[in-house]
Amino acid sequence: MVMRNPTVALLALLCPTLLLGGCANRDGFPSLARRPAEDAYGAARAAQPAAPAQPAITQGLETRLSALRNTANDAHARFLARQDAATRAANAARGAAPGSENWSVASIAVAGLESARAQAAMPLADLDRLESEASNRAALGDEADLEAINAARIEVESLVEAETKVIDSLLTRFAG
Repeated sequence: MVMRNPTVALLALLCPTLLLGGCANRDGFPSLARRPAEDAYGAARAAQPAAPAQPAITQGLETRLSALRNTANDAHARFLARQDAATRAANAARGAAPGSENWSVASIAVAGLESARAQAAMPLADLDRLESEASNRAALGDEADLEAINAARIEVESLVEAETKVIDSLLTRFAG
């Protein structure tokens, strides 16, 4: 008998081979039953004491976060103090050729804003480090530090984002 369909011929050869694989000796394979170590781990997790009702922030963290917020707010105040002069300079430089007097004055004014923004963003590096440490503690159930750090981060990031929007707006006015 000659088979004309190669797919049927291939299946006719492979099916018996695959079915024989199910008849293999199972003694050499590991059991999928629960092991004593898995039960011990579950018992240890269940025996952990309940988290305190009022999670407390690590001593000194609130002071550190307050200092970082103050640093960002002081830099933001410097930004706001320079913003009006930079806006006037950018408006005066609208349509001015690069390198002209008005363009140069506007560039320097915006650079002053960028400097203040960089100072406002500096606390973010410390917040990153504190967040990393707090996330390790949060993995063990103590999330109070992480929540406090995230609140400070949101506050500082919102200042920096607002400053970035102002700078971008001014740059588009005189950049041509």
